[in-house]
Amino acid sequence: MLRKYAFPDGICSSEDALALFALNDSCPEQSPEWSTYFVESLTAYLVRGTEPLGRIDDAKASWLMRTIAADGAVHSALELELLLHAMEVASEVPESLSAFALDQVRLALEPGARGAYHAARPNSPGIAAFDLTYIWRVLRGAMERGRLMLSPVEARVLRGIDELADAEAHHPAWREMIATVATYERPKDVLRSGPWLVTDAGHRLMTREVAA
Repeated sequence: MLRKYAFPDGICSSEDALALFALNDSCPEQSPEWSTYFVESLTAYLVRGTEPLGRIDDAKASWLMRTIAADGAVHSALELELLLHAMEVASEVPESLSAFALDQVRLALEPGARGAYHAARPNSPGIAAFDLTYIWRVLRGAMERGRLMLSPVEARVLRGIDELADAEAHHPAWREMIATVATYERPKDVLRSGPWLVTDAGHRLMTREVAA
């Protein structure tokens, strides 16, 4: 019905997008069809409906983060899925957005944990398989030549997650992931794409452990 009558040409403006968010907020019960329509329509607008086409730049990332999180936490499971799906579809995303997505794990481990990720996460004091699946979804394009290539801000969030979680309760694969992390010093306007290329043209690779 919405696709046919309200938005026959899809989501074409930020006003259309905000109207869809408002409709989502007003629906206490959501069907699978609605969830699919919401995520796919907003992803198409965000990634392919506005410049730069196919990519999420800093401006798009800022708009999305402001829209789905007032206090740093995404409180809607559907909006969290939108965040992840948009990152998967985009050819490039800024480090601010991937760090924001990773920070949902940190917020779920803090005292007074909050957010949709916290609500969905199993009650584990350490990093569980559930967390690893989510983190790899965020960092899908970061592996390069056996190293997990992260910006300093992304690595800082992983370090914060590691410090909050109970080391004795970690899934074994978490420590393996942390051991592969390297930080990438790069110009601020370079966006994450998958995979990154290590070059000598203005990029300096520094390998360091994120956690001891």
